[in-house]
Amino acid sequence: MALSLGGTLLLAPAYGAGLFVGPAFGHFYAENHSQAWVGIGIRTGTALVAISAAESAQNQQGVSEAPNFDGLEWLLIGAAAVLGSGIYDTATAGRAAREYNRTHGLRARVTPTAGGPRGEQVGLSVTLQF
Repeated sequence: MALSLGGTLLLAPAYGAGLFVGPAFGHFYAENHSQAWVGIGIRTGTALVAISAAESAQNQQGVSEAPNFDGLEWLLIGAAAVLGSGIYDTATAGRAAREYNRTHGLRARVTPTAGGPRGEQVGLSVTLQF
């Protein structure tokens, strides 16, 4: 889960790439490539369809008497779908990674630490067992 969340946050400034690829990092680690690519495809496809629909709605505004979504509504629907898919992939990556580690005999533990001469240094300790 840390890989998925970290990848999302670190890559987000790169034109939003983190929102599309980042949540899949944990699944790639767990060699769950199909889930990773399906998630990337869903997020990318949904964003492209929402942007296209929003642009089309803006171009059609005032042409038809029938009520329809305006561009902002399409963008909000697309953003919700991208966000939902990203949350799902991030939430399920931890389980996939634990299952992968158990199958391959890997054990990892991350624990918070505090220390230093005055106890002002805070960090994380990572223990790996092969």
